[in-house]
Amino acid sequence: MARKKRDKTRPRGGIGCLVADGECENAELSSSLIRTEIVPISRAFELISNISCNEHQHCVNNDDKSNKGIIDIQRQRRVRIVYPYPYTFATFAKARWVGRTVVDIYNDEFGSYPKSYYEGAIEAGRILVSGKKVTCNYLIKGGDELIHLVHRHEPAVGLADLSSDDPIRVVYENEKVLVIDKPATLPIHPCGGYNLNSLCEILSQWKPDDYGPGKLFTVHRLDRLTSGLVLLAKSSALAGTLGKCIMQRDGCEKIYLARVKGKFPLGLQNTVSEIHDSTNDTIHPWEFVCCPDRDENPEDEEMHQSKRPKRLIPPPCEYGEICDSYGKIWKGGMHIPFKSNEGKKQNAADEFSEAESYAGLGYWMTDAHGAVAQDASLHDLINQCDNKSTEEMLGRAIGSTSATPSTKETWLWLNFACPCRISSHKNGICEAGDLTGSKDGNYLQGIKPAQTLMSLLSYDASSDTSLVLAKPVTGRTHQIRLHLQKLGHPIANDHCYGGELWYGDDNGKTVCAKSREWLDKLDTGEGADGDVESQIIPNNSTNADTPATDSEVYHAAANRPREDGESIIDFIKKTCVWCARCRGVDGLRDATTLQNDAEVFQRTLMEYLVRSQGIWLHALQYSLKTQDASSLTYRTDLPNWAR
Repeated sequence: MARKKRDKTRPRGGIGCLVADGECENAELSSSLIRTEIVPISRAFELISNISCNEHQHCVNNDDKSNKGIIDIQRQRRVRIVYPYPYTFATFAKARWVGRTVVDIYNDEFGSYPKSYYEGAIEAGRILVSGKKVTCNYLIKGGDELIHLVHRHEPAVGLADLSSDDPIRVVYENEKVLVIDKPATLPIHPCGGYNLNSLCEILSQWKPDDYGPGKLFTVHRLDRLTSGLVLLAKSSALAGTLGKCIMQRDGCEKIYLARVKGKFPLGLQNTVSEIHDSTNDTIHPWEFVCCPDRDENPEDEEMHQSKRPKRLIPPPCEYGEICDSYGKIWKGGMHIPFKSNEGKKQNAADEFSEAESYAGLGYWMTDAHGAVAQDASLHDLINQCDNKSTEEMLGRAIGSTSATPSTKETWLWLNFACPCRISSHKNGICEAGDLTGSKDGNYLQGIKPAQTLMSLLSYDASSDTSLVLAKPVTGRTHQIRLHLQKLGHPIANDHCYGGELWYGDDNGKTVCAKSREWLDKLDTGEGADGDVESQIIPNNSTNADTPATDSEVYHAAANRPREDGESIIDFIKKTCVWCARCRGVDGLRDATTLQNDAEVFQRTLMEYLVRSQGIWLHALQYSLKTQDASSLTYRTDLPNWAR
């Protein structure tokens, strides 16, 4: 269906408010509507300590030398808070929306509010269609533009530590590129609940003349919870060139650091119980074993193996996919079928036919040059480590800093092939392993081959954690996190994939628990009797993750129409469900601007403490080969948890 040409004089969305009949309140107001505050994380710990002490409970001990990790965080971490601001969400109608009512679209497609809110917002003119007020039963047409006016709240994010006044640490900059060290918890682009608290927006506000709109172009992505290198180009052409280097796989080597549970890679031994097809007790079912060519005479096998140069032995997998060499000189491991042509048009008869391609699930060893190390074992990965510093071990494994490159020593790597897929696009959850269990018509859907190289740098017995190097050969979503979990060594504080929030940090756990306790008391009220059914605000709620309820909408916005002469901005502030949640169940109705801002600040800071502070995964080094055969290598400093 042809899309109607949009009226270019009407703003499509962003900071400020567009209302019906052409009334616009975002013109020249954007900067005045935004207020931010940067505070040390110790501010949140002080709030918790005061609350705990006032209630004669256990106080957080800021001088506890046994909890050095959390003390370091207190002294060094900074948090950025954006106060709520008016914002217009705008989108053109999707094809699947045509012919459905506007209230059903919002209720079914967007999950932040209950249906009662959307009904009231449509009637009040906070939800418009192509700039006009409509009824709840309005049927969406092709080309319609849906507009939603909100008082936008954002979660807090971490910034660079207190060693610098700059919000983001710059690793390298010239007239062509900007390379920065992204703090954990900070998304690169505006996404989900994050808008102004994103890397691109913070850079733009920090140095608008150098990094403002149209000045920087992203080259690649990095997960919000991951810290480390991010490359930004200063022209769209260079961004495209560098992006192709990364996408071409052999044009870019990415090296990550991770701190994982246990003594890597001995956790592999614990994965055997998960596999039911093991027929050989001496060989792990996931181990790819190099064996003589099947067509060789037995008496020639020894001579054949001695004459074959090691570096000429083809691997069992390339980019996670089973190679033709398997069955000739390799055995073991697992074969996982996948649709190699997924996303391409197929005949109906072939839609669910057996895939002709197979992803590998298994491991093998290689040396520093990528040659198959036939005789190496998992214990050899441990034996090559000694008591040298992390920097010295990095020099042996991947060379020294980019400024003074050195020859890498012989170093062993564990190659792990294991397919991945996104199991929930809505929640951003992925899975890895043998993903063919259901065997229904869609059991191959979304399976992608994946491969990562990993090696041990050091093991810390006191925390029972290992510092691991990881080099992803492919770039699947959450690939390193999934592969480490599958090997029995999840990233220690990655609670989404087998780790534990505040791993090994009792003081941090106390702070998190006290923050949650404070939030729950705010949500239930001082005189709460524990009746869950009568609660207005849900248990364990956060503004970022917990949708508003009918009760919250009723108490915050019911019978509160827009008054004569009241601006749309003041109206959405007055009826904001999230501001009401920040004030708590005992203060759901009115509050002065100062009171409301203070409550928003405190709740936003407390919610930051009950969420992940970032995981121990750090993009350490990127090496790119450009089309003119030149090489570019960038490396960040080690994060605190890797020193």
